[in-house]
Amino acid sequence: MPLRKLGRQAREAFEVPRDLLLGRYPAFVTGGPLPRGHVPVFVFHSLEPDSFARKLQYLAENDYVALSATEYFQFLMGTRPAPQGAVVLTFDDGRGSLWSVGQPLLRRYGMKGIVFLVPGRVPSRPGPLPPTWDDVGARRQSPEAILGREQGDGAFLSWEEIDSLCHSGLLDFQSHTLTHARIHTAPRVTGFLTPDLRRGYAAMDVPVMEVDGMDRLAPDLPLGTPLLRSESRTSESIRFYEDADIRRACVDTVAEEGEGFFARRDWRARLRRLVDRRPIRGRWETAEQRETALRRELAEARRLIEERTGRPVLHICYPWHAAGPTARRLAREAGYRTAFMGKVPGTPITLPGGDPMSIARIGEDYVELLPGRGRADLGAILRRKWQRRRRGSA
Repeated sequence: MPLRKLGRQAREAFEVPRDLLLGRYPAFVTGGPLPRGHVPVFVFHSLEPDSFARKLQYLAENDYVALSATEYFQFLMGTRPAPQGAVVLTFDDGRGSLWSVGQPLLRRYGMKGIVFLVPGRVPSRPGPLPPTWDDVGARRQSPEAILGREQGDGAFLSWEEIDSLCHSGLLDFQSHTLTHARIHTAPRVTGFLTPDLRRGYAAMDVPVMEVDGMDRLAPDLPLGTPLLRSESRTSESIRFYEDADIRRACVDTVAEEGEGFFARRDWRARLRRLVDRRPIRGRWETAEQRETALRRELAEARRLIEERTGRPVLHICYPWHAAGPTARRLAREAGYRTAFMGKVPGTPITLPGGDPMSIARIGEDYVELLPGRGRADLGAILRRKWQRRRRGSA
């Protein structure tokens, strides 16, 4: 197993104990109570039928109530109290399983949620809407046909699905920025564009790159393109624009064999030798250019979602929970009233009077640790979490 993968697994194994010691989890995670007026916010990504159904069933059987974006905002502003047992379910990226798995189960258990959408990556797919997990129950579709959706072209919701979900009342659509972009931040090669990195969610980890004066996302970049050290566009980092010369030798080498090049055991070493032969030259963006790019990511996302859904967009979730001072200022100027993060130091749960531009969230794994009948224990949740991560990295 590569050392980088081992290092990532070690960090992930230490993450939860560290954050527990630092007080970044609400008391209910370790068996404590959920005080009245405390509304935990959970974050989901891809949805798996058994796991998602189990969590929703636990909430429903213990009389928890999922708030809409408007209801949660009113609670934070102190204009209306939250009902007893209120929670917020948020879904990042607008993944395809929200349609195929999420909507039938949300409807079944009487829950609703908030989707943070990346409109610059949303496709249009005219025609009949795709099948859902309900079709599996009715024996109209195989489980494999539904569960395999996110491995192909259906990785993200389409505008047609978003329109249907919006009108269902199950989900509110808010902003996850225009393209969920990463940017190069240093002239140091960290990897190369492979076929897998062009598809689905993996493409979000590929920095945007300037080609012929235009920024391109991963699906539009040639295989073999060197990837440099990168950070989220919403961080305070200044972008590095590398000269195209560093790409040519790698791209041309891969093009000679196509995707089969990556079946070679030494493909990475071959490309590494090519980039190590020449210095990486380029230019740095100015602070003004960074502000212009950030403003577009924030304001254009809001405009597009409002235009498509006909509903106000007042809430943002920062990609990778990264938000520098410039992004925070521009988000307020763009009209956002709240910003959702991950774990926030010193704020296990955001309460009325807290910072609405830094709302704390915790992972979906901890839903079943809420007080109630059939409550799980933290040890079992962590074992399940780490087993899933090992399977995903195998």
